[in-house]
Amino acid sequence: MPIDSRDYKNLTDYLQHLYQCQPFERGGIEHPVTVLYPEIWQVDDVDSLLAPPLPKPEARDFAMYDYAYLHDLQNSKPRLFNGATFTLKQIRQQPLRLRGALGSYFDMLATCAALERELRHAAEQGWMRAPSRSAYHRQVPPEDALLRGIKRSAAIGIGTLTVCNDAGVYKAIMARRSQHTAYDSGMLHVLPAMMFCPTTRGFHDAREWSLRHQITREFLEELFGLPEERQPASWDFFYEAPALQYLNELLAAGKAALYATGIIINLLTLRPEVGTLLLIHDPAWHARVTAPDSDMPLRTAAETLEGSIVRAPIATDEAFLSHFPPKLHLRMPAQATATMWLGMDMARQLIQQRQDSAIPVARDSALE
Repeated sequence: MPIDSRDYKNLTDYLQHLYQCQPFERGGIEHPVTVLYPEIWQVDDVDSLLAPPLPKPEARDFAMYDYAYLHDLQNSKPRLFNGATFTLKQIRQQPLRLRGALGSYFDMLATCAALERELRHAAEQGWMRAPSRSAYHRQVPPEDALLRGIKRSAAIGIGTLTVCNDAGVYKAIMARRSQHTAYDSGMLHVLPAMMFCPTTRGFHDAREWSLRHQITREFLEELFGLPEERQPASWDFFYEAPALQYLNELLAAGKAALYATGIIINLLTLRPEVGTLLLIHDPAWHARVTAPDSDMPLRTAAETLEGSIVRAPIATDEAFLSHFPPKLHLRMPAQATATMWLGMDMARQLIQQRQDSAIPVARDSALE
């Protein structure tokens, strides 16, 4: 269940004080995340946020490990899969670069997700007591934890706000997580949202260390029902999918684009999330994927609650929020809230620039 506004503020204040960082703020509400922004030249090159060398297995030397929480999840959600993940090794700024390592999903749950579960439980009980977090910071000072993934398995997430043109009205695609997810079940999220991870056995192909590659795969899985492949024979097994080929045509023609909006550090979990925006200008895309007889209809994955997709107009905050229950931020993961607003602000700016140019958006399809 979502916590209330008072508990949300108490959590944010506690974490802001502990980590001495600027929380992300929107509409007078501060959120328990902090944002690191890319350089201007990095915005339209999402993979510029990744630094060499290629990720290698992280040392399983953890300051705390919540076995009880992990076992509870394994027992209540038997479909959980302990896949490989890309994890945070270090973040450098100016330019913004993220170095990675290789970890596992279960280690993330026991060392990072468990930190959030503990804090939320404490807030509900009316006191800010976090023994696991305290144990972690006895070995890793708070000032080091935000930019280094030391002594925890800080799996990297990616959140993509997809904004499309519906007959001249730009709309953001949101959906609710299903009960199949390990945590954040039932919460609203951007679509697609994902764990940054290799799929080939042993990460044998370096080309998987790519945000663009991962986003396009999850775009197919979460919006077009591409079956999830665990340890596929080829790293690019999905590249021939018609929905991806169509998107790539739009990207090549300048009728869609992928942008980096920032690296969001979730203070609750101490995990980084790469915020991105997929902006689709061509109204033909939305018309095609929503047509009753579509050859590539929108079809969500198991991680998304069936029938929960919302396409909300982004012209103003008020117009967007009117499509959701009050206090939307209490029904969303904190990093998703930041991803959503960062993407929406960037989308509005880019749409305005495009409309101010000599190429009206409504004529895109006619230019072919």
